[in-house]
Amino acid sequence: MSYFFWGTIILFIATIIFYVVFAWFIYYWHEKRASYVVLPVLFTFEFFITGFFLVSLVCILLQYLPDIIKIVNS
Repeated sequence: MSYFFWGTIILFIATIIFYVVFAWFIYYWHEKRASYVVLPVLFTFEFFITGFFLVSLVCILLQYLPDIIKIVNS
């Protein structure tokens, strides 16, 4: 399978783990009920965007690395 498929799977798994841990922390230390849902969603989205760009960059480099090496060697 392609690098993009596995990169997306890794990104979704990392985001789910991040969301579960962060939601547990917010629930454990929450002061207001509104912070229980809103804060984890906002921070998870930021984490997902950062991870998306990182995984996309790595996948693109891995996908086109053989072509880059051919161009550099010639």
